[in-house]
Amino acid sequence: MTDPRITRTRLHVLLTARRMLMERSGEPLTFSSLSKEAQVSRRTLYVHWGTIEQVISEAVTMQNSQESTDLAGMSPRELLRHFLVEVRTGINEPVTNVALSTLVNHAAQDDKASASLVAMSEARIAQFTAEVAPITAEQYTRLVGPIYFAEFMTRVPASDEFIETLVDEGMQLLGLRESASI
Repeated sequence: MTDPRITRTRLHVLLTARRMLMERSGEPLTFSSLSKEAQVSRRTLYVHWGTIEQVISEAVTMQNSQESTDLAGMSPRELLRHFLVEVRTGINEPVTNVALSTLVNHAAQDDKASASLVAMSEARIAQFTAEVAPITAEQYTRLVGPIYFAEFMTRVPASDEFIETLVDEGMQLLGLRESASI
């Protein structure tokens, strides 16, 4: 059983990191700034996370795991739509947007940032497989990639119509039937 003090400290640090990511104006989140703001030692951060990228990754995924929707009884189409809308909503959540932008910016030159992005992607693929249907990394990229491109690159919001088009393509890509039960 985990010591409740450790659980409280981890939660406090992650919530502090989320708040700092929202407040930042171009300054990178560092272990030094986070330890000062959260009033914990840098050693504590290194013991629990190892890298600032891991803190950022966990702070982002923490939000996703706190929200839960009852998926029972949904058709494959509804599950797929729900997941894609959740991706779109998550991208537009300020902390997630800043964190992803930061990690993507550093990933080309920083193996730790790259590894954090890979871990986040693997977690989302596992979530998709558990909630919707089995999916490969390539299929996931083809299905979810256009949302990221629209939101980050063209800065054109992924509309409901756009999501519906992706749902149609996803149903075909994954070989899902409208009324199939999972």
